[in-house]
Amino acid sequence: MAKNDYNKAADLRIHKVYQYNLREFQLRSVCLLETIDKVCKKYGIQYYIIAGTLLGAVRHKGFIPWDDDMDIAFMRPDYDLLMEHAEEWLPAPYSVVNFRNCAHYPKYFAKLEDTSTTIVERFYLGYAGGIYMDIFPLDKVPDNKLKRYLHYRRFQWARKLLYFIYRDPYKHGRGPSSWLPRIVQKFYTRDGLHNRCEKILTEYRDSKNCNYVMTHDDGFKAYKIDIFGEPSHLTFEGVEAAAPKIPDGFLSVIYGKNYMQLPPEKERRSHFHDYCDLNTPYADFDINSLFKTKQ
Repeated sequence: MAKNDYNKAADLRIHKVYQYNLREFQLRSVCLLETIDKVCKKYGIQYYIIAGTLLGAVRHKGFIPWDDDMDIAFMRPDYDLLMEHAEEWLPAPYSVVNFRNCAHYPKYFAKLEDTSTTIVERFYLGYAGGIYMDIFPLDKVPDNKLKRYLHYRRFQWARKLLYFIYRDPYKHGRGPSSWLPRIVQKFYTRDGLHNRCEKILTEYRDSKNCNYVMTHDDGFKAYKIDIFGEPSHLTFEGVEAAAPKIPDGFLSVIYGKNYMQLPPEKERRSHFHDYCDLNTPYADFDINSLFKTKQ
């Protein structure tokens, strides 16, 4: 994407980002939770709501009022099982998207998407999907903090390279800021970096001596495996959702002991997407059309 095109994308973001109703978006997303809950119960695999979704369930009985995404996690064996069978298990219009079934998908974790909608998280990544729920694997990590830190740093480096291989090199112009993405895109491949990330994530999967797991998306935060186990059940927007057995064991690690206290108003930010259309399937959407100059 040329610099002028990216500037057009930035202008589009300013105009598009506030054009959808956040509450409508949230309620439409609840169908994703209902769907994954039914599938997991039917096929005997266990998920857990985590992160802001878990906090919302505990503190608000639903979405955090300014939040606009959902997060769930599976222990690695169940995560892999879902990835293997998602196509046959999920009803239309829902689909699991990951780097193995979508060449343009830039994340190391998967998403459950509503294919009857269109979402562009960030224009410069060039990926359009549907309203989504993030699906994270919970991977074992060492009990020893130094070993865990070295593991995490190796993953973060591979993840950074992955980001650069998808990013528009000219996001910030054609100066020095474009050099690193261009170098990465010359010497690495998407599949190679995805496989490297997954290899690092799963390097302790068969260890009998690891008592912690990480999503690898919460900074250097690890959770005791024991807090998950047999799930508790919490209400989220009227849906009974599976949660860690000890919700406080997760929330106090990621948000601190005062997680029930509302943050200052200036910190209550939604992610907001660069583009949202709740009525158009993303298969019918041409992201490049957003950057074409009208004749």
